[in-house]
Amino acid sequence: MVKSVVEEKREIPVAGEADVVVVGGGLAGVAAAVAAARNGMSVILIEKSCVLGGLATLGHVCVYMPLDDGLGHKIHGGLAEELLYVCCRYSYNTIPDCWKGGPSNVENPEGRYQTTFNIPACIMALDEFMEAEHVKVIFDTVFCLPIMEGNVCKGVIVENKSGRSAYLARMVIDASGDADVLYRAGAECEEQKNIVSHWTYEVDVEKIRSGTEKDVLHNVRMRWFGLRPDFDNSGSTLPMFYGTTCEGVNDYIKLSRSLALDYLKKNQREGYAMMTLPFMPQFRMTRRLKGLKEMEVVPRVHVEHSIGCVIHCLENPEEVYEFPYEALIDSKIENIAAAGRIVSAGGRGWEIMRFIPSCVLTGQAAGTAAALAIKAGCSLQEVDVGALQDNLAATGVMIHMTEELRNNRKNPVKKSLNLPINTDTLAYSQH
Repeated sequence: MVKSVVEEKREIPVAGEADVVVVGGGLAGVAAAVAAARNGMSVILIEKSCVLGGLATLGHVCVYMPLDDGLGHKIHGGLAEELLYVCCRYSYNTIPDCWKGGPSNVENPEGRYQTTFNIPACIMALDEFMEAEHVKVIFDTVFCLPIMEGNVCKGVIVENKSGRSAYLARMVIDASGDADVLYRAGAECEEQKNIVSHWTYEVDVEKIRSGTEKDVLHNVRMRWFGLRPDFDNSGSTLPMFYGTTCEGVNDYIKLSRSLALDYLKKNQREGYAMMTLPFMPQFRMTRRLKGLKEMEVVPRVHVEHSIGCVIHCLENPEEVYEFPYEALIDSKIENIAAAGRIVSAGGRGWEIMRFIPSCVLTGQAAGTAAALAIKAGCSLQEVDVGALQDNLAATGVMIHMTEELRNNRKNPVKKSLNLPINTDTLAYSQH
């Protein structure tokens, strides 16, 4: 029997007010906040944890996926490229020499335009970046509800150590990863179950001593438990979970850690250690907006209102797609934009839009659109998309494919994408 209690009516203090409030401090939220600030807006970013970066830091997915198409063409510029360098500003990086400095094209590239990065160094670099961009970050604060008046969001109600409070805004950006703001504001959304896909890191002293690894840093390797999205998982007996319920989140966490513990029990040996565990469930796609327009997953097709080109980061080489502005917004809600993996892209499109470069692109576009809407005194549905495209292009975003790109993609040979992953646990986890 479901029980309920009635919450007593109470006044909620306003803790702050800004032109733009961003909910969620993953890399999409960071990009949205910075884009809005660079366009003259006051910005508050609300983050439920104590660090920025989301899956890239808390979730240990510290591989900034490729900005290029595998054929030597840079596809992602703008903040997607800038944040790659922020993430590896301190400590190490693995950017191939041919891509350093961000050339538009590389003949016969020796690797992809991507990097791994050190998580603690990335966290501190993101802190520094946000401070330099004058974005006010509120940590350890959980989003509760949007404050709605008809189709307009006046701000958000949050909860933290100070209790329940509100942040008021002219525009709100949902970078929650789960479309929490849009869903609770009444937008139509889609949900799906997720595979358990659990990244941890390990070090093996014996490999260092034997010389099979060149140094200690490069011997800290990823160990992937559960299933991989780039594999056929149809034969797996592992269950899948929704990331939008308390039960789904808890069951995901418990199963993923039990897989890691099983491996640790079977591989106890001198000189081996698990170095870290992720500090958030590593859901890929949980809930996303069904917006004013859906992304069409048709490569090389011109999209009039494209706000940037995107690629499927687990393919090599990759097809290029143009992403429509209308996939960032609901058909009715006037001032909430989506950023990150929650944008209006279903099926294969959802998979494409969950990768870091695509998430950062949509964050930059959402933050810029919010600023343009405020300046024009209009809704997000009424934003001048041409002006938005010009603004993004001026920062290095590729709005449309060039004719050279469109015509230079005749049956390229597929190659493997080199990731720093120990995958031998895959068969174990699939039983």
